[in-house]
Amino acid sequence: LGGEARLATSADYALVALAFEGPTSAPMMNVLKHCLNMSGGASAFASPGVMGVYGGGAPGSAAETVDALSKAVTSAPSADVVARAKAAAKAEALNALDGGSKSLADAMTASVLDSCGFSAKALGESYDAISEADVKKAYEGMMMSKLSLAAVGDITSVPYHASIASRFA
Repeated sequence: LGGEARLATSADYALVALAFEGPTSAPMMNVLKHCLNMSGGASAFASPGVMGVYGGGAPGSAAETVDALSKAVTSAPSADVVARAKAAAKAEALNALDGGSKSLADAMTASVLDSCGFSAKALGESYDAISEADVKKAYEGMMMSKLSLAAVGDITSVPYHASIASRFA
């Protein structure tokens, strides 16, 4: 990771995403995603190996959008946020069992590779086993990775990668 992708268009908006290396554990990644969603001011995303936040707004407010995204990422989750994020991530994973989603396939693959089996009980226990200290360690690992920036739309006021990356150094 690390780098910048910018696509200027004549749109009347600017969309910005900040991405970092994510944990290899699917349950941990889901918990971190929910922690970031609960931080306010940003929407979180997660995909195997990468996670982050995104937002958008009027072209002239792109710098403020980047500020809000940066604040959401640099605010370490509290114990209350971690507890709520674990519950939300676990519920999401267990609900995916009914729908047969891609996240379910990812969870099943990870479980089979890890323990040669899969069960709803084991899936739930994988979320229960995550401690606040585990989340803190994974969060710190994410913050130590290189920042990637993506921007699309009217990006004239979107700060460049180097100026944003310095916030996370």
